[in-house]
Amino acid sequence: MRKLTILVSLLLLTISNDIYGQILNPVKWSWKAEKINETEYNLVFHAKIDKTWAVYSQFIGEDGPVPTSFTFNEGNHFKLIGKANESKNVETKFDKVFEMTIKKFHNYADFTQKIKILDKTKPVEGYVTYMTCDDTRCLPPTEVDFKFDSGTWGNTAGSNESGVSKKKITDQSKVQNASDDQLSSDINAAGTGRGQQKISMQEGSDPVKWNIELQKLNQKQFILRYTANISKGWNVYSIYTEDNGPVPTSLIFESKDGIELSGKPVEKGQLKEGMDKMFGVNVKKFYPDQPYIIEQKISVTDITKPVNGLISYQACDDEKCILLEQDFAFDLQNEKVIEFSPETGANAVAGELNPVTKHKFDKEFINTECGGVTSVPEEKTQNWWLIFLAGFVGGLLAFLTPCVFPMVPLTVSFFTKRSGTRAKGIRNAIYYGLSIIIIYLILGLVITAVFGADALNQLSTNAWFNIGFAVLFIIFGISFFGFFEIQLPSSWANKSDSMAGKGGLLGIFFMAFTLALVSFSCTGPIIGTLLVETATGGGPTLFGTIPIGPLVGMFGFSLALALPFGLFALFPAWLNSLPKSGSWMNVIKVTLGFIEIALALKFISIADLTMNWKIMPYELFVGLWVLIAGAMAVYYFGWLRFPSDPPKQKISPARKIFGTLMVLLMLYMASGFRVSKVSETFITPNLLSGLAPPAGHSYIFPKHCPLNINCFHDYDEGIAYAKKVNKPVLLDFTGYGCVNCRRMEDNVWSKDQVFRLINDEYVLISLYVDDRKPLEETYMSTFSNKEIKEVGKKWADFQAIHFETNSQPYYVLSSPDGKILSKPVAYTPDIEQYRMFLQCGLDKFEELKK
Repeated sequence: MRKLTILVSLLLLTISNDIYGQILNPVKWSWKAEKINETEYNLVFHAKIDKTWAVYSQFIGEDGPVPTSFTFNEGNHFKLIGKANESKNVETKFDKVFEMTIKKFHNYADFTQKIKILDKTKPVEGYVTYMTCDDTRCLPPTEVDFKFDSGTWGNTAGSNESGVSKKKITDQSKVQNASDDQLSSDINAAGTGRGQQKISMQEGSDPVKWNIELQKLNQKQFILRYTANISKGWNVYSIYTEDNGPVPTSLIFESKDGIELSGKPVEKGQLKEGMDKMFGVNVKKFYPDQPYIIEQKISVTDITKPVNGLISYQACDDEKCILLEQDFAFDLQNEKVIEFSPETGANAVAGELNPVTKHKFDKEFINTECGGVTSVPEEKTQNWWLIFLAGFVGGLLAFLTPCVFPMVPLTVSFFTKRSGTRAKGIRNAIYYGLSIIIIYLILGLVITAVFGADALNQLSTNAWFNIGFAVLFIIFGISFFGFFEIQLPSSWANKSDSMAGKGGLLGIFFMAFTLALVSFSCTGPIIGTLLVETATGGGPTLFGTIPIGPLVGMFGFSLALALPFGLFALFPAWLNSLPKSGSWMNVIKVTLGFIEIALALKFISIADLTMNWKIMPYELFVGLWVLIAGAMAVYYFGWLRFPSDPPKQKISPARKIFGTLMVLLMLYMASGFRVSKVSETFITPNLLSGLAPPAGHSYIFPKHCPLNINCFHDYDEGIAYAKKVNKPVLLDFTGYGCVNCRRMEDNVWSKDQVFRLINDEYVLISLYVDDRKPLEETYMSTFSNKEIKEVGKKWADFQAIHFETNSQPYYVLSSPDGKILSKPVAYTPDIEQYRMFLQCGLDKFEELKK
């Protein structure tokens, strides 16, 4: 049972809570079918790979990266012939990441799978699995879905009727040049796989604006005209650009019924051809100095049927490329363009409106600094020095526990006497300290790498994992109180101790490892707390997957634990000044137990907020923390005893001092029950801000919004009200588990000059990205290509699509019609700067009203 408990504990420690990560998509896939004869085709998969990145061959060893592979959905309507062939640009080189020789592709990769089609009425579907790495990191293995529709197997695939070669006829990026049998919408150069980023056009946010026209030539012939106005600094690639480079523009028609394409599309505009530095191939692209115009002549066989489809294209500037789509529809009978509603999402499920992409923002002023506001940068939301200090303090506390402190004189004496000379003894003690640091760093690395940053982040506000953390911390606390001990199997320590007896550097290392094992009952709970807390702040990662925060904390912890052994080896006389082992060490353990119980309440609170259970309201949370502080005071004064305490003990002056401090802390936290006349709810003490639930999450003074400000939790409802009262909008992307969000509300919004601006001049729309309530209607995200099922994920998707960030808090000022008033800001603890940010946005709104 004990082993099972420890195993569960270690598994829980590998999970931590933060949200999101950097979004990368360095590989773009496209596919086409090349006809060999009436039943056989070559399916060609083309990977366009960003500079410095690589994709791996199908034929690599098992100990390296994930090889590229193609999985076809089972069916009796086709038969694969052999394995997919690879393009000749494969390189066999030494890989710095995996430290081995591997076959991989740079810039591009082509894979050709021969197939025999037994039933042309059925599609061929599947997915490609691949991993991509650069010289410093790897992205997780990715799957991209592909589909070859039944229209791909047309009988005219070998014809030169349209003026293109047989090889290109079934390439959907050139589908507009094919005859009737090649019109299909199921394959295009952008793809719709899980590893692909595809964005539908939204006015005001995209670098290309399209205007669509219909020109009648006679009763049976029309010209479809597509005019693109390209933003400065951007380019769009020609329909006829070279293969193995950027995605060419293409016209994709949803139906072939009623029309025939007459010749090739004609392009007009400022076209330049030459070597593209980004793709390393010769390209044809259009510049923004003139409109880019595409004209496609069609012949009509049934004028009553509308012509629907989309323009698929790629737009690039000097730093990035994005794949985009623009829908079009023509009513030939009435000789007009059918206006596609801007509220229709390109990827809406079953034709329903996409609730995120239907909104539009005018971002003319989005980069305008307003009032000199400087928010805390997203990547610096974790203070590495504070994390290191927290780990260091944890290490000092662990050093003072009964499991470690008594080991110091024995270990130092061992090195100074057995080593022969004082210099050698000092050297061995230093090796011993370095071994401790290495062991705990490896432990932190293993635990945080088991699932990686993405999995840890996704569990940030998962109610059941937070409940699991709470249970784990309560177990740790009870263990520190002395009711039982958490111990690793004794066989582990015995085995390590036998290895330590071999001498040399290896023996010293296993001596340190033995210390880590036998002291686990004291250090384990501290390490668990440290890893959980430091993995919740986001920030950079190693290799794109391992959060750095826990490693910084573990370094501080191990350094504090190892430093005394080196110092006492250098200055052995100091040993005489060490206090004797005694009941004071147990006091430290019990103190840590109280801290573990208090932290457990925090995790219960996060679960309660995300699920809206109301089992841990503000007054209960603060009341329990007040009781914990009171219990600590009672313990320090000797009026409360635990099983590990000696039968009789004298209360030292230090304990009396700490008892007095706990009484003062108890009174300070009890001040959290004061009520604000302005917000009509509790006033959160500064030390509890971000730890306690929002003051409005209360039984006594329940409030729907922070500080009782009139707010909305639904964007559409908030915008409708803002239009009615003609006020600007403060869009607040927040989270129930967001510590800095609570600090902003408690310490900045609560100040009179800020509160009155938000409450009186703005319409506050607070969108909680970790709200776990299920959506009444799910939809497919155009950003992640994943089905969105929860309210919080909808608002996270909204933030990522429209503002290209996923950190909270994040504040956007806009007019009711979607005009951004200034540059959005994140965590801004400076009260005056945040007030200036609000005032500047209000001034811009009043200016636009004139």
